[in-house]
Amino acid sequence: MIETRFLQLAQTAVDALKWEVSFTPKPGLVDAISNGSHTDMDIGLFFKSADSLLNSFTEIAMKSYQHPLDLELREEIGRIGRIAEKDMFEATNGINTHKGAIWSLGLLISAISSQETSDIEEILMAAKRLARLPDKNVILTEKTHGMVTEQKYSLTGAKGEAQNGFPNLTKALSFRSDQDDSDTWMRRLLILYSNVDDTNIVYRSNLKVLLEFQTLSEKIVQTSSDILDNPDFKKLEEFTEKYNISPGGCADLFAASYFLKHL
Repeated sequence: MIETRFLQLAQTAVDALKWEVSFTPKPGLVDAISNGSHTDMDIGLFFKSADSLLNSFTEIAMKSYQHPLDLELREEIGRIGRIAEKDMFEATNGINTHKGAIWSLGLLISAISSQETSDIEEILMAAKRLARLPDKNVILTEKTHGMVTEQKYSLTGAKGEAQNGFPNLTKALSFRSDQDDSDTWMRRLLILYSNVDDTNIVYRSNLKVLLEFQTLSEKIVQTSSDILDNPDFKKLEEFTEKYNISPGGCADLFAASYFLKHL
């Protein structure tokens, strides 16, 4: 019975990743009708990638069950996370589709199973504690996009988001409406676009482009009219095309927000 619960939790995470890539439209990102700013990815590849993570997500849930939020757990989920990355790259022939999501969702799954809770505030606090613990077993063979942008612009990326308790994820989830419809989720996505210092954007362009992207996204969120009818949304799509930018960090948090809302 408990094993079924682990599998269900993992499947909820996988389903959230599939929902995220299917959500349409998403300027700069792969969705059901566009490959965004990518020439090497499409929705089918993201589905394969998501499915490849089920076993590792299940193992994270199992290993974390009733386990204290300590260094032993942090290193264990780190070990499983590296296996998940390997499975992802095998499924995608070396293309990085979900590396950031493995980090974020892995922490959240571990926090949920460890604390046996579905309370979002408790989950985020537990994930924060785990993220701040060091993993001595990490061996970096090359610099990640996040490391490059952290060194150049002092942006901490997905690592910093988790270590600070997922503040931007909280901002997105704080937006509520009478109906949890596509416009509501579009606004949550744009709240992420407006606030996340997305290292994927900076790596592909520069800090100035990121700030312009955030400003335009915030302008759209602040209007009460339907998002897709807003002419500024078209400008946002054109902006991502012009600079060939992809807010992949926002996509990972978008999936995580859906995951938490549907536990």
